[in-house]
Amino acid sequence: MFETTVTLVGNVITTPKARETTNGSRVTSFRMVSTARRFDKAAEQWVDGDRVFATVNCWKRLSDGVSNGVFKNDPVLVTGRLRTRDYEVDGQRRSSTEIEANAVGLDLARVRSLGREFERPGSHAAEPPAAGEGEWASLVASEGG
Repeated sequence: MFETTVTLVGNVITTPKARETTNGSRVTSFRMVSTARRFDKAAEQWVDGDRVFATVNCWKRLSDGVSNGVFKNDPVLVTGRLRTRDYEVDGQRRSSTEIEANAVGLDLARVRSLGREFERPGSHAAEPPAAGEGEWASLVASEGG
């Protein structure tokens, strides 16, 4: 009833892994990091601040979309329910932060548009078509623009 909903902006740091549970549900999981940025007046430059690491779990249709369209190093926005899972390793108690995602999207402020494709930071996508060429040019011409 009183669940904590969060939105994290960050980067995917592991390759999303899809699997099927014993009852047949599809789930895709990945780890992400969200790093605060602040301006250091003394150094007159932007510096990294605190970081939040989280495991993102995506179920059913969202699982399908994430497993086919999200990759390691992608800049993403994730919205969902925040959970903390406690566990024990070698007698030491630990906890992990998890998000049961409602939505996952590519952060379009940090990618370069190539018509209907996107170049992610660090990717090796082809250069966009020259002005007046490609699918968008034909769409604009057919619409009288």
